[in-house]
This record gives sequence, structure tokens and C-alpha cells, in this order.
Amino acid sequence: MRYVTARLTQVFFAGAMLAMASISQVRADLVAGWDFQTTTNGGTATAASPNTPKQYTANFGSGGLFLDGQNGSSDWFVPATGSTNTELNAFSGTAINAGTGFSTTTGGAAALALINQTANSKSAVFRFSMAGFQELVVSYASQRTNSGFTSQAWSYSTDGVNWTDHQTVSNLPLAFATQTLGAITGLDGATDAYLRLTLAGASSATGNNRIDNIQFNATAVPEPTSMLLAGSVALGGVFLRLRRKR
Repeated sequence: MRYVTARLTQVFFAGAMLAMASISQVRADLVAGWDFQTTTNGGTATAASPNTPKQYTANFGSGGLFLDGQNGSSDWFVPATGSTNTELNAFSGTAINAGTGFSTTTGGAAALALINQTANSKSAVFRFSMAGFQELVVSYASQRTNSGFTSQAWSYSTDGVNWTDHQTVSNLPLAFATQTLGAITGLDGATDAYLRLTLAGASSATGNNRIDNIQFNATAVPEPTSMLLAGSVALGGVFLRLRRKR
């Protein structure tokens, strides 16, 4: 009897470990992505000032980027004509950090440019959903000019009003490079999720940061039935091996 009990205990823990291992091998999914070019999925393409949009529907996945005063964002200035004193523009981009299906065309209006010392302390806000997802990881390509913004501060919210500081990116490069934020767990499962990007440190009217190929990746939360099935399959395999040994 003790032998059977001990073997069943071993079976239980072995099965649990196998179930946990199978569940943990779920890959990250793209929740929302912006390449500022692809429109086939209903996304918004950027354009040079004075036609630079202040709102961008995600080019991949689902979400929105706001620079028009909505959802806790600042209202960025774009002139009626020309580009004098503009705070938004579009310049050439990069293929760095491009996800699957993202445009790798780098010429023309390929990246969003955040410009001007008047935009110091202004914020851009992303709104999306984390329902069914956890452990958000944000990555994007960025570069600055010599007089451009020197820091990019990220914070998150579930209501667009109350914000939690997450991470500040500094030492921004003068040539495009990937920036990756640490995993954000404070938005796990949130139906309404917000990320705010606040810029500081620009020292001229033409100083800018370019941003391209933004990816919001997260891990899908397994359904309870999937977890039960994974555990049952794993336990079944262990029981079968035990029976064969006997």
C-alpha cells in the first residue's frame, strides 16, 4: 500500500510538472504593432507635415496611438501649412525591429518623427486590450538627432487617468536601434490598457526622435479547459508508463 501511495505521489508531481512545462511553452503573440506604412489591415500610414496624422490605428493587431489630447495624451501641434514649428512629422525609417509582415521600406514617410523643444513633457498614448494576455513586452526602433529628445519615459494605466511609472529610456542613439522595455505585468488581463510615452530633453525646434516598428507582444493566458487537458494528457502518459513497468 505504501508503495502504491508513493508511486501515485510521484505520478501526481510528475504529471503536474509536465502540465506546467507544456503550458509554459506558449509563444508570445503580437497584440498590436505599428510600422506607420501598412494600410491593408486598416492601419494608418504616416505623412509629412502638415498632413501628419495625430491618431494612428495599429497597422497590425488592434490598438490606437493618440497625439490629439484623447486618452490622456497631449495635443501635439501640426501647422495648417508647411512644417514650421511642427511637433509631428514623418521621415525615412528602418527595417530594425520589423515584425512579421511589417514593411521594410525605409524611404519616404516611413517613421513617425516627434519634434521640437516645445514638445518637451508632451505625451503620446497607446490604447489597446490585454484581455486574455499577460506579461506585455514592448519593443521599437528609435533614434535621435543631436538636439532631439534625450529621454523617453514610459508609464501604464488601466483607465487613462491614473498612471504608474514603468521605465525611462535614455542614452538614445543617433542611429536607429531597438529599444526593449521590461515586461509589464500591471496590465495583465486588462480590457482597457494604456501606455504613455513622455518625451524630454529636446533643445531646438528641429530636434527630434524618430520611432518605427513598434511591437506590443504578450503571452496568451491558457484557458482553464486547456490547462485541464494538458494536465490530463500528461498524467495519462505517466500512468501508462507506470502500468507498462508493472
